[in-house]
Amino acid sequence: MQSEELQTLRNKARVLDEIGEKVRCALADVVNAARKDLNEYRKTCRDFATHSSPRGMANWIHDRIWYHARHLLDSIDDVVCHEKGSTKEIIVRDRYRIRLKRHRRLADVATYPTQGALNFMEQPEGQLVLAGMEQLRLICGYQWDNDSGEIGPAVLSMRDGTKNVIWVHELNGTEQAATPLPGRDAPSSAVVRDRLDGMFEERQRRQQS
Repeated sequence: MQSEELQTLRNKARVLDEIGEKVRCALADVVNAARKDLNEYRKTCRDFATHSSPRGMANWIHDRIWYHARHLLDSIDDVVCHEKGSTKEIIVRDRYRIRLKRHRRLADVATYPTQGALNFMEQPEGQLVLAGMEQLRLICGYQWDNDSGEIGPAVLSMRDGTKNVIWVHELNGTEQAATPLPGRDAPSSAVVRDRLDGMFEERQRRQQS
């Protein structure tokens, strides 16, 4: 596949349009619902939440996100939530494979370095399929604030390899974000967008240096 064709396929505006507004909103609502669950968990099971390990809390959040994904996305046409063993994927229009992961600073995501996981992070080239049937891989999740331990906005990203982020996009849901924890003000959407753009630009500068 030629370079220009790859760039066209991976264009953010094109991908977001093909996924569709209904799916984009549902993905954002999935994260919003998990954020509400986390706030409720911290209120009702304060001791459990306080003493959870970082990995244990990340797994708990992931389970809640997957639960809401199956509830909100399975009813949408051309969307399938597929689970096999520890692998969970959202498949849109038989073309986009989406996995759920926490996004850290600079849009970093972590994964166990199995061959299957590493392969998923790469956009396949040279696909012997008809035009318009190429498969693309995306990561959906949430921006995580290590300092506050809060779930930030829902984001969707495309990358080609674990370190090469092609783009990252904040998703807006059909409902307002959950109420932040007492004493903490949620950042405005403009602030969040500026932060994501800044993170992406900083990552590109580092890769070029």
